[in-house]
Amino acid sequence: MRDIPNYLDDPQQILFWEFDEFILMAIAFGVGIMVNYLGVLLISGLVGIKFYRKIKDRQANGFLIHAMYWYAGLGSSETTPTSRPLSFIRRFF
Repeated sequence: MRDIPNYLDDPQQILFWEFDEFILMAIAFGVGIMVNYLGVLLISGLVGIKFYRKIKDRQANGFLIHAMYWYAGLGSSETTPTSRPLSFIRRFF
């Protein structure tokens, strides 16, 4: 269970979860209703939130966004993201 937020810049909380964890639970709930396996998907959503929270607490802020960019290529026009810029680009803004 998370603590009650003390400052304005603390992450938003809905019930017991932070916002991104709540989104995972809402997706599991919605899919569970659609496929008529609500109980199974709610339990798997809770287990998924547990593992997600474990990964999120161990890493730096923004780690999952960087991992999605690096491994899935989300947010780039290239097929596989690289760690170095293109050689012909001379200025970076």
